[in-house]
Amino acid sequence: MNNITRRAIGKGLMSLPCLSVFPSTGWAQMFPAGPVRVVVPTAPGGALDIMSRLVTARLADDWKQSVIVDNKAGGSGILGSNIVANAPPDGLTVLFTTSTHAVNPVLLKSIPYDTETAFTPIATIAETAYALVGSAKSNFSDAAALFADIRAQPGKYAIGSSENSARLVGDLIKNKGKLSFESVLYKGAAPMLQEVVSGVIPAGITTPVSAMSHHRSGTAKILAITSEKRLPVLADVPTIGELGIPGVVCSVWFAVFGPKGLPPTVADKFHDGIAKALRDSAIIAKIRDFGAEPSGEGPAALAARLKTDLAQWRQLAQAAGVQPE
Repeated sequence: MNNITRRAIGKGLMSLPCLSVFPSTGWAQMFPAGPVRVVVPTAPGGALDIMSRLVTARLADDWKQSVIVDNKAGGSGILGSNIVANAPPDGLTVLFTTSTHAVNPVLLKSIPYDTETAFTPIATIAETAYALVGSAKSNFSDAAALFADIRAQPGKYAIGSSENSARLVGDLIKNKGKLSFESVLYKGAAPMLQEVVSGVIPAGITTPVSAMSHHRSGTAKILAITSEKRLPVLADVPTIGELGIPGVVCSVWFAVFGPKGLPPTVADKFHDGIAKALRDSAIIAKIRDFGAEPSGEGPAALAARLKTDLAQWRQLAQAAGVQPE
């Protein structure tokens, strides 16, 4: 081939509008072409870690490819989220996160990425309420007794939070219930629940998913939940509203995001794998047994959910009198 021909071919290829780093159709057909890294921005053992491992085990089986959970706790989820925000948009590095993803921009003045534009929504896995969890070593038997004691001894109690969204829920309970207690933020549900179980703190706020095993074993007790109605799997546990504190109806979701620029065909294929996993009766039963409800929402629905939640959490922060730090 002479130089003129080479230059002509090269010029022709450069002019083709459909060539890109990741041709979306071809890449989707090959996806996943290598191991998939699932970044979980919380400590092992919490609700998000539990949910991610349920789903990734099924994805690995279906895709015949390694799907590796990589726990990167720190900075209220920002450490792990930032890893994915800066990852190549090839679908091989994704973020499994919670509603804290929508809360961090509300509570924190400085974040190294734009929550709405730095990620590609992929799928919602499940949704549940928040739970107030008490230590079995405490001197109160239920949430009503805890609230009464807090009112009788303002400032004495320290209540833990497993993440920033749980912290905001705690601040809302404090504000709406006219309670005075210290909020202590942990790097995830597992380390917080360790201190609840050991009696270092009397209670904490997390999800039923994280606390269910402790509740059933008797090492801790779920005292109240933030849903509008009681959860079927926790029929004896009252809502915060039933305890005389109105306006505390908050849900938490578990969802998957990729980096900005992820081809829609790859996002759709990833969502299809998750949706298939969530149709498995065994996985459905496990999620519901943890006090959550499977979802399976796709990219468009998750994008809409994130936008709505950002606005709602801002309103809740205002109602709780919380300012960004």
